[in-house]
Amino acid sequence: MSPLRVVFAGTPDFAASSLAAVLDSEHEVVAVYTQ
Repeated sequence: MSPLRVVFAGTPDFAASSLAAVLDSEHEVVAVYTQ
């Protein structure tokens, strides 16, 4: 499977560990939206 381009959205305290996992993966985070 080829890497995905990801737009990540989440509440900072709740989503921080999930965002870290995505950033450590092969996928490309193109935008991050938080409250």
